[in-house]
Amino acid sequence: MVPAPSSTAHDRRLVSAIWPLLLIMTLMLLLSLVSVLVVSGLRAYTYGQGRWSIGEHQAVEQLRLYALAAQEANYQRFRGELAAPQGDEVARIQLLRQQPDFALARRGLLAGGNAPDDITSLIVLFRLGSHYPLMAHAVAVWGAADTLIDGIGHTGELLHAQISGGHPDPQQVRALVARLNELHRRAVPLQEEFGATVGTASRQIGRLVLVVLPLGCALLLLAGVSLSRNQFQRDERMAGALRELATSLHYHATHDSLTDLFNRAEFEVQVANAIAEGVRGEAHWWLLYFDLDQFKVINDTCGHAAGDELIQKVSWLVRARLQPQDVLARLGGDEFGVLLPGRTREAALALAEDIRLQIGGLRFQFMERMFAVSASLGMLALDDTVPAVNDALSGADQACYLAKDNGRNRVQIYHPDDKQVQVRHGEMRWVERLHAALDEERFTLVAQEIRPVGARAEHSGRPPRQRFEMLLRMIAPDGELIAPMAFIPAAERYGLMPRVDRWVIARTCRELARLRSGGEPLPTCMVNLSGTSVCDPQLAEYIADCLGQNQLGGAHLGFELTETAAVANLANASQLMTQLRAMGCPIALDDFGSGMSSFSYLRSLPIDYLKIDGAFIRNIGTDPIDFAMVETIHRIGGIMGVHTVAESVENENVLAALALIGVDFVQGFHISQPMPLEQIKFTLQRRPPPSTLKAVVGPGGTR
Repeated sequence: MVPAPSSTAHDRRLVSAIWPLLLIMTLMLLLSLVSVLVVSGLRAYTYGQGRWSIGEHQAVEQLRLYALAAQEANYQRFRGELAAPQGDEVARIQLLRQQPDFALARRGLLAGGNAPDDITSLIVLFRLGSHYPLMAHAVAVWGAADTLIDGIGHTGELLHAQISGGHPDPQQVRALVARLNELHRRAVPLQEEFGATVGTASRQIGRLVLVVLPLGCALLLLAGVSLSRNQFQRDERMAGALRELATSLHYHATHDSLTDLFNRAEFEVQVANAIAEGVRGEAHWWLLYFDLDQFKVINDTCGHAAGDELIQKVSWLVRARLQPQDVLARLGGDEFGVLLPGRTREAALALAEDIRLQIGGLRFQFMERMFAVSASLGMLALDDTVPAVNDALSGADQACYLAKDNGRNRVQIYHPDDKQVQVRHGEMRWVERLHAALDEERFTLVAQEIRPVGARAEHSGRPPRQRFEMLLRMIAPDGELIAPMAFIPAAERYGLMPRVDRWVIARTCRELARLRSGGEPLPTCMVNLSGTSVCDPQLAEYIADCLGQNQLGGAHLGFELTETAAVANLANASQLMTQLRAMGCPIALDDFGSGMSSFSYLRSLPIDYLKIDGAFIRNIGTDPIDFAMVETIHRIGGIMGVHTVAESVENENVLAALALIGVDFVQGFHISQPMPLEQIKFTLQRRPPPSTLKAVVGPGGTR
């Protein structure tokens, strides 16, 4: 009788059967990892060569423009573009050393525009493959190209020294430009040769992988036949893993990763179910939609880590106020949604107020900063007037915005016939008309003069440059002119103001260029900028391009930012103002005095003019408080070296009061009526001299 094999012997036979497979799999894994690393490195080198080529080409173009226009901005862009090839050069020099500084090499590759995830592959491939003939040749070509980059950099320095001195030698400039062109010409074939060499290496490695990998796969298939008896167990394990993966994927697909609340997609499903239950009469649901007031201030001041921490705290706080059957979701950013089943209107409103009070009582501390927190809530009944999910979310969102418009930190119940809701619907209709007007160029500009007054009006010799504020009008399809207050609120709310502002800037520059072609002196035209445009990082470059295309100096194009927009985006506003003033553009702070902290922020902003809010101007001849406010603003402006401008000057009495205070400039219908921009030429030719003001006005009126 043959004895049954022991389990130990069975295990030994199993191990002896599968160890070749394990060995082959290990070798295949190592080969695959090496292949992936090499291919990834070669791909990264190809991408880096592209970045190098773009940087070199753009640097040469900027230096050529600098030689032509002598604009410092072109030279600074030249240095910025050249930084990428120079960063790669630092990395190459380090990696060629016996004991390289890998941290410095890594910083150089990052400066060269390479993706952070590719840095390790680049360094490993360079160190291991530099002795491989093709890679060695590529490194040599790289070094030759870096020599040319050094020459381009040196040429740029010489050219900058020539031009920045103020008296460039044309012959020297031409010689340096010719040298620059020669270096660029020699760099192009080196770029192509480097790319071709890396491509050849990539193809050779690819062919090797195509031979080795199929062979290994065949061996694995043969070895796998002997392991078929274990297939069922492996299938079971895989099925279990797939079930776990499906559960995990479903969770992540329906929940927010930061707060573990439902996400927007799942919340919309829950809202749809609630609407369906309401239609069937099974339950009565309320929808709450809220976001945090001034959340952007915390994000901008302390960074996204602080914002994330606040979002988590708010989610924990709100979740603690809800019942198990209630649904809480994070809809995105600082926006949250809540579904309340089986609540009366009074109970739902009480809970909404409780949530508002709880959030309002939160004091959020991040590092050494402390912030007060509040929320605006919109509330909507999911009844038969709400047919779909989009209608529900849109209505609740509108109610939330109305809460913000009405002062923030409050609960607003949605009513379809509410006048404020109808206003928002009207604004949404304006969006379509705005898009059409922008596409069809159905806008026009009118200009209103900003005239010097008092001592500033008594010039001798050449008359001072006139100033105008450019005012926007929309042209209706029937030719009627539409005032800006009809469409600007919609443009601001729905993100169209940057496009509108750019249209005004470009049109003003073109009209000034057309005016100059008639041989007349050019005025300074002041253009209003919205708060959204203040945060546009490309706006200063766009303005510089418009000035350059129309051959205008910055002194002819000024900008007005409202105090509210400047304070709400203080860092961006200060940066933009500094950039514009560097171009020579005058800057005015508009509606000054309308904010809550005007004087505290004034010294932080680089401005030339203060435009005093018209609310203080209209009754200055009879209201002693307005008189004192304007006098104080003018006095502080004088101390800071800033000119003051009074807007909304509607009669002689107001004008006389402003002259008594000593305001520098005035603007309003009493000074001049807005007129089409093409009539500025007529105004320049026939502008009446400033009137002599004999009336003396004090806080009590004319005397």
